Amino acid sequence: MRGAGGGGGGADPQPSFTELVDSNLSVAADISKDLGTLAVGPPTLASTFGNVQAGVTAFDLLGVPVTDTRGFLNFPLSSIPLAASIRFASVTVFMNSVTLRTPSLPSPFFVDLIDTVTFPTPIVSSDYSAAWAATRSVNFLNSDQGRFVENDVTSLMREAQRLSLPSFEIRIAFNEEAFLANPSTTRGWVEIDDQFAVPGQRPLLTVDYVI
Repeated sequence: MRGAGGGGGGADPQPSFTELVDSNLSVAADISKDLGTLAVGPPTLASTFGNVQAGVTAFDLLGVPVTDTRGFLNFPLSSIPLAASIRFASVTVFMNSVTLRTPSLPSPFFVDLIDTVTFPTPIVSSDYSAAWAATRSVNFLNSDQGRFVENDVTSLMREAQRLSLPSFEIRIAFNEEAFLANPSTTRGWVEIDDQFAVPGQRPLLTVDYVI
């Protein structure tokens, strides 16, 4: 869905457009890795369970995580002109669940842009460790549970546009290095709503651009 806005004040004569793009449920998935055996399992599609999961879970007696899960969200870009100049982009998700080892601390995650030309859909097990085209860091909080959370992905969307990618695919992964470097963070796991039954809670990509 596209909406146009005025340039405002004459400083920016170009009209801006805002595009809202729903998550592609036929592609969205998560992939888990057993940190003991290092075996990577098959993708679990969001369309199967109505959610996408990411983070570390199943801690052993010493507090070491046993499983690492990475979530993938995909948004088709066919409605955004190739000539568009991206002013702002965000992905808004509804957090079904947030489970933090220490609930009072933030949990560091990566949001990676996946090159869907080099690594085309559908998502496969090897995408767990696929090279990213761009990345940024985000924190999830215990208070995020049960609410919508908007994440700025402008830099990732600009790179997707530069690469002329057919879809905007992001991988959400726990940032173990950031956790080890900062004692004021905690390990965590999140569940993001993504289902046909509740379309208003599906992940939404918002792109503001000019041509």
